[in-house]
Order: sequence, then structure tokens, then C-alpha cells
Amino acid sequence: MLVACSCLPHVAFAQAGPPLITNDTGSPGDGHWEINLAATGDRTGGTWNVIAPDADINYGLGEHIQLTVHPAWAHRSGPGSAFASGIGGTEFAVRWRFLDEDKAGVSMAIQPHWILPGPSIARRKDLSPATREFQLPLQVVKTFGKSSLGVEVMRHFIDKGDDAWQAGMFWARPCPHDWQCLAEINASRDDHGATQTTINLGTRHPINEHLVFLASLGRQLSGERPRATPVFYLGVQVLK
Repeated sequence: MLVACSCLPHVAFAQAGPPLITNDTGSPGDGHWEINLAATGDRTGGTWNVIAPDADINYGLGEHIQLTVHPAWAHRSGPGSAFASGIGGTEFAVRWRFLDEDKAGVSMAIQPHWILPGPSIARRKDLSPATREFQLPLQVVKTFGKSSLGVEVMRHFIDKGDDAWQAGMFWARPCPHDWQCLAEINASRDDHGATQTTINLGTRHPINEHLVFLASLGRQLSGERPRATPVFYLGVQVLK
């Protein structure tokens, strides 16, 4: 992946993925772990939707393959009501980077995702997806000097629901004092609905060689009302 500090092991120069929505093409490296632990969510109308902890666990199998499991503990609170909590959907994914930028001039990967819904009690409380989902994204990254530009285009295949398209673009660049500056625009549209567009500004900062601070803050610009604002991510990345 891409990261702002060259002192970190087995990672490349700049990075998307957490704390952004849009993913890059990176992988942790053979036998290495990348674990993102965070609180993330949004406020839509008067309702808070929060995932904490959000655990994105990645393992490098060779230099071009990443295995992912992504469980979530979801929380939801409407106006005047207490938080309801439960096990959200669990995501399984495999990323294969089939082009490297140093050889092909651009980095490209595919990353099939399988999402399984949580238990029935969580689905009744609207804390989990109601049905299974398969996602197939194509990810592309190109470096321009110190900056990186990435694009992800994804098709969502939803069991017992409308399929959808999603597309995102991110920009990443080192900032002073080992901070990394991030920005993205990400949009999704189901086959019979309105387009929802979100913008995000984020940052990453190494705490030590095994720990990176992650944060982002954004808002939904278009889509059905009420719109999500803010959209947030606050967490750490553990590298082993």
C-alpha cells in the first residue's frame, strides 16, 4: 500500500484505503499483517450510525495477494432513543495486484468481496445488511512525483435486492512532519435509485514503526434526504 513515511516496513510510498472509502492496490507483503482498528460512522438526520470496533484484518500471502476479514460491531441511535448494538455484516475479501507500477507504469488490482449478514436480531434492528452481497472492484493507482492518484470502480451484486455501482477517486500526498494528506470523492448508485456522493478529507501519521494514526471527516453531498453529515473515521493501523 501507500504510506507517508518510508521508515515503516513492507509498505510503499503513499496509501489510500482506511481512513478513506476508496481502496488502493496495496498489500501488506508476504507474511505480514495490516490491522485497522477504528470507530467509524455517520449522522443521518437525527440518527447516529456507528461501527466500533471496526476491525479490518489483512494478511499478505506473497507480494501480490491480500486476504481480508472485516467483522463489525454496529450501534444505532435515533432521536430520543438509546443506542442499540449488535453484530453487523462480516466481509471476506481477496485482493490480487496483477500489475505493478514499477514494471507497467500503473498499479492495478481486483478485490472480490463476500459480505454475510449478521444474526437476525441485528437485522431486525437495522444494524446489519439484510441479505448477502458480492462486490467486484477494480482498483488503479498511478504516482505523479510525490502524489498518488487512485480510482476504484465496483459492482455490487445484492441477493434479494437492487444491484449497484460504486466509484471513487482519491489523492494522497506527503505533508510536513511525516503527516500524509488524503482527499477523495466517492459515489454509489443502485439500479433503481438516486446517486449518493460523499467527499472526504483524511490524514495518516506514523506513531512508531508498527502503529499509524488514521482519521478522516466528510459529508454526503447528494442523494436522498436526509443526507449523512458528518461521515467520520478515527482509528489506528497496526503493522506486523
